[in-house]
Amino acid sequence: MFRVLLISILLALVSGLTVNATVPVPSLKPGVESAATAVRTPGRSPGARYFEGRTPFPVLKPKAMVKPARKPVIVIDPGHGGTDPGAIGARGTYEKNITTSAANELAARLRKSGRYKVIVTRRNDSYVDHDDRLRIARMGQADLFISIHADSAGNKKVRGASVYTLADRAKGRSKRIVNNQNWILDVDLSEQSDPVGDILVDLAQRKTESQSDAFAKILLKELRGKTVLVANSHRRAGYYVLLAPDVPAVLLELGFLSNAQDEKLLRTKAHRTKILSAVERAIDAYMAQN
Repeated sequence: MFRVLLISILLALVSGLTVNATVPVPSLKPGVESAATAVRTPGRSPGARYFEGRTPFPVLKPKAMVKPARKPVIVIDPGHGGTDPGAIGARGTYEKNITTSAANELAARLRKSGRYKVIVTRRNDSYVDHDDRLRIARMGQADLFISIHADSAGNKKVRGASVYTLADRAKGRSKRIVNNQNWILDVDLSEQSDPVGDILVDLAQRKTESQSDAFAKILLKELRGKTVLVANSHRRAGYYVLLAPDVPAVLLELGFLSNAQDEKLLRTKAHRTKILSAVERAIDAYMAQN
């Protein structure tokens, strides 16, 4: 008896819709909703589910375009060059030649890895102004700036590599550079009030100092055991190439050309490769943390 009653109710509901009633079918086109309207037969009441207006089918959104990941930018700066030979070793080795070879070798390693965009401030024996070296790094939106040098000292027994980051006393010079170039962190400082500009520069300097120190720590860890390190191997100085307030930067001294043993080693590609392999590993480790 119950089944007969149920069938009677279903037949009544079906007969309440005309043959022209629209069946709600979801649209397969992204971003479009389907509309369904049931047509009421005159004199009859709507069924249990009477659709009026738009049917709430979910909108299928088109897949967003996937932007390619930006490769970190590494700027390598061979110290000296051209009319500026830098330090001169006991055997007549020019620092500019050692730094050029090391920079190009490091650039080749990083490019081969495919992980980075690499910029070298000079590729041959030419001189590049310090201002231009900084400008290259900043315009290239460098994630890391590595200036390569070879040291010299009056005491010819001193040998070993070291890493420099910017000293606190040089931060005032860093601000003057920003004032001359009038921009920082993609912000035109000419459009900011002086107090706001000062705050932006200070914030950038603090972040850059922290990042520079973090990389220096990783770099020295990788260098340890691969080459001799001087005592107090993480040093601070006001070198001009470290002054960019918005680019993490270190200056790597490969060794002392004034020391006969260091000079001999730095003239060999095999020894430079040991050092540069450590630099590459340090870059990888640093970028993995950022």
